Amino acid sequence: MTATAPRAARIRPPVRLGPAGRRRLLWAAVATAVAIVPAGIALVLVFDELLRDAGRADLTQGVTNGLVYVLAMLSASAVGAGLALRRPRHPVGWLFLGLGALQAVGPALTGYAAYGALARPGALPLATTAGLFADSVFVLWFVAIALVFHLTPDGRALSPRWAWAARATVVAGLISVLLVSVTPSHAEPPLEGLDNPLAAGGSVGDVLDVARSTAVIVTGAGLALAAASLLVRFRRARGTARQQLLWLAPAAVLIPVLVAASFVASYLNSQAVLNLVAGLFVVLLPVATALAITRYHLFDVDRILSRALTYALLTVVLAAVYVVVVVAAGAAAGESQLSAVIATLAAVSVAGPLRSRLQDAVDRRFNRRRFDAVRMVRDHVRAPSPGVTVEDALRQATGYPSLRVAYWVDDRREWVSGDGQPAAELGADDVVLAGHDRTIARVGAGDAVPPELLRAVVAEARPELDNAGLRAAVALQLVEVRESRARIVSAADASRREIEQNLHDGAQQHLVALAVKLGLARRLAGDDSAALLDELRTDVQETLTQLRELAHGIYPPLLREHGLGEALRTAAARAVRPTTVDVATARRFRPDTEAAVYFCCLEAMQNAGKHAGLGASVTVRVAETGEGLEFEVADDGAGFDPAATGESHGFVNMRDRLGALGGRLTVDSGPGRGTVVRGTLPV
Repeated sequence: MTATAPRAARIRPPVRLGPAGRRRLLWAAVATAVAIVPAGIALVLVFDELLRDAGRADLTQGVTNGLVYVLAMLSASAVGAGLALRRPRHPVGWLFLGLGALQAVGPALTGYAAYGALARPGALPLATTAGLFADSVFVLWFVAIALVFHLTPDGRALSPRWAWAARATVVAGLISVLLVSVTPSHAEPPLEGLDNPLAAGGSVGDVLDVARSTAVIVTGAGLALAAASLLVRFRRARGTARQQLLWLAPAAVLIPVLVAASFVASYLNSQAVLNLVAGLFVVLLPVATALAITRYHLFDVDRILSRALTYALLTVVLAAVYVVVVVAAGAAAGESQLSAVIATLAAVSVAGPLRSRLQDAVDRRFNRRRFDAVRMVRDHVRAPSPGVTVEDALRQATGYPSLRVAYWVDDRREWVSGDGQPAAELGADDVVLAGHDRTIARVGAGDAVPPELLRAVVAEARPELDNAGLRAAVALQLVEVRESRARIVSAADASRREIEQNLHDGAQQHLVALAVKLGLARRLAGDDSAALLDELRTDVQETLTQLRELAHGIYPPLLREHGLGEALRTAAARAVRPTTVDVATARRFRPDTEAAVYFCCLEAMQNAGKHAGLGASVTVRVAETGEGLEFEVADDGAGFDPAATGESHGFVNMRDRLGALGGRLTVDSGPGRGTVVRGTLPV
């Protein structure tokens, strides 16, 4: 007998959607809600055509007769889609989507009922029920608009009491819609002839009719209270929050007035006034919300709205181009297939540049910050200003001085800054710019710059970032060469100090000991050997002196122990030409820095001693300035022409030594006016 798993173990765990799955589900829900609007308009047109074929043109609605309603549907859906995609947890976006869908569903159900219940009775199922619901759907508009007032801008009612007012409005609206199925029809044109077969008769019907009317009035009153709550919120708001509600406050004042006017127009059977007033109060709120979003970033969805508006305008223009070209080509060629091909090619050819121009126009009006930033970067790419790097242009465009840019050096597999130095690690919010086959750069600004704005300016700066990346790769190689030169010089100095120490501790000590032994031998030897021993002792003393001078020349102990001033003054005392030393700083520096200045000055003094001529004098100055440690060795001798003679090997050595530490050397000389050697080292 086979054991079976427990029932609880066979229950599959619920499927959990990841971020990508939730995003796809969100887009699907928003797309479905938005698609209801064009579908509703299309159904109105279809049923209008069917009604004309049935000889009941008096029941048609026509889109042109309800342009205000069409604008209301489109504006509510656009605002709702932008808000739902950017802030899916905020209820106001879904309320706007629902409002747009209800406005589209009502006319579609009206056309369905007009054809299936009046023009062709029995031709369509549930046609009467559809007409009854279509006649009461306006009450749900009241509910949606009231909730938008209550929940703007933070998604919560102003207080618990206002929350109860919102709930009462929702309950009253639902009751009025439910009572439609059991009360006599009071439908507006074109459904005024519609009868409700389920309506209760007698006193019960009268009571239900009064209850329904009361529920509608309560719903309208709830809408007025919701508008009052937004006005109270506006009065209490300060700063940016008050500016965001500034455009909604007039809507909160006008909508209750328009709702009351619609009730009066309905009572007076003024269909034209009713259509105009009802359409205005429905379109007013989404338009005011869109203005608040674009002007003061209400709900922070201006980017999505500007992008949606751009593609909507692009679609309209391309459709117009297609139709015009089809008509013109068809009239000229008389061949529909050829005209369609020509129209398609025309639409494709203008789509790219047209989208860019439309996006700029929309951003200029609705997303000014993005427009100005992109334009600033674009101007820099077209005509870079001298001394302004692409990093500076990006910082100025985004208004974020700490913006950082790093470049990817593919052959080294590392990120570097513009000057070739290692860059920080890749941040989670950094925007990475990549080509079709390689990574170019990354730009990071943290949370200080909106991601979409950062991506827009980075994309616009792509050519300059690509060039800057190539320069960064060259700078990295220069840094490595400079560091290699510095290591070579440091290694040479270290070897020099080691040799000096070895000479001092080794050969010098042996020679000193030999001189002492020769002195003892001189005292012990006879007269015949004394002269020879004296001569040997003199030779040893001279060898010891030469060796000590050689050791001091390799790395003088005075420089190590007492610094530049004492070492240069000692060297000047042994110089061939009269030499004056002025060291204006007593601060000690790094050993490699002091060694570089000392040996460069020593080389320049030796050159002056060889080439300045008799009677020349030399001046050595060392000082610390804003640029670093500077030295100058000047003589008033014969001078020379650098262009004619070129630089000597000594000058090349000095330039290499300073360059290895990031310094520089200049030589100023001319026949008859002496020579000045200047050097600077950063400290």
